[in-house]
Amino acid sequence: MPTHAESNACIACAKSKRKCGRQMPSCARCADAGRSCVYPPSRSRAASSDFAAPSSLVQTHNASVTKSDWFLAPETWKISRRWDISADVPVGIATMKAYVAVLQSWIERWVTTRSNPFIHPRLYSANFPACVQVAYTTLSSYIHRTPANTDTVLQIIEDRSNDLLQENGAVLNMVGPEEWADRGEQDVDLFAQLARLHALVVYQIIGLFDGDIRSRHVAKGHMAIQNSWAGKLFHSAAKALSNTHAVATHLVDCMPKLSTYSQEKLYLWILSESIRRSWLVAVSLSPVFTTLQQRWAVCPGGVMYTNRSGLWNATSATEWEKQCLGRNVALLQRFECDRLLDDAEPADIDEFGTAMLDMTFSRELLENWRDRSGAYTQ
Repeated sequence: MPTHAESNACIACAKSKRKCGRQMPSCARCADAGRSCVYPPSRSRAASSDFAAPSSLVQTHNASVTKSDWFLAPETWKISRRWDISADVPVGIATMKAYVAVLQSWIERWVTTRSNPFIHPRLYSANFPACVQVAYTTLSSYIHRTPANTDTVLQIIEDRSNDLLQENGAVLNMVGPEEWADRGEQDVDLFAQLARLHALVVYQIIGLFDGDIRSRHVAKGHMAIQNSWAGKLFHSAAKALSNTHAVATHLVDCMPKLSTYSQEKLYLWILSESIRRSWLVAVSLSPVFTTLQQRWAVCPGGVMYTNRSGLWNATSATEWEKQCLGRNVALLQRFECDRLLDDAEPADIDEFGTAMLDMTFSRELLENWRDRSGAYTQ
């Protein structure tokens, strides 16, 4: 991602007659103000643009969709803790329960199809780490449990979860993401960190929401570790993947052998998007569980993720690139996705984006959007 735009100031700075730093994809003033940063078009930018202008999806941070490495820019790795959407109201208990059911269906789908909206179908196609294999087979046993063997299966889940934590060391478990960010290049194997988090998330979804008292107690005790691992992974990715000169090294031994630049770009997106989505799922478990218990919880914040339907399930690098070229990818912060309600149709948003919308905005607001969109298409 280029450091600076061309000589023109962004529209907001020009309008306010303030000096613009011309950083890409957002100047410092716009980033601090939390607003979209849009630069006026120019011949050279229009000619070099890798992606077409959006038709129904909103423009996201301008240059986010004008370069091939739009998903690796440092600005895309920021955690937003803002909750200033005036049109929104807190989601209810029914929404929380529906979200839990969605997560449970997603991990069950992973067993039958080896993919779901936060575990990409190609992520483990070349390398299926042992910790994920164990979680996969354990989950399969859980899905096919019977009343006669349920206690045994739950005990196996508890043991495998404890094994996962012990194999990764007690000291590691207690280190916060900020501390890891200061530890240089230690344990920057993003693929290994992501696999470990996926395994733990599977055990946690089962344990927290199964209904068994013992399982819930064990999983509750692992919530701090779950959040620590998610934070460490995200901060490691923010540091490692922002270095565009070395990003390809993170694909070695974890993705199929690459033969073209387009394939490398696709797999880098798969890795980065999987990290973002997995972070959102992992950090949501604790507040959802706490809210169902005591009717409130602290919001864990949000990160950017791709909302555009068609990208996650693209069957080839060519198809994925075509999807990116055709329309805006809608790479948005979770709390900025209300813009989709004005500029997108429900069919434009993929399954993960839809689940995040349901967890972020009021049911009435979303129902009005879906009803309005349905009326337009009839």
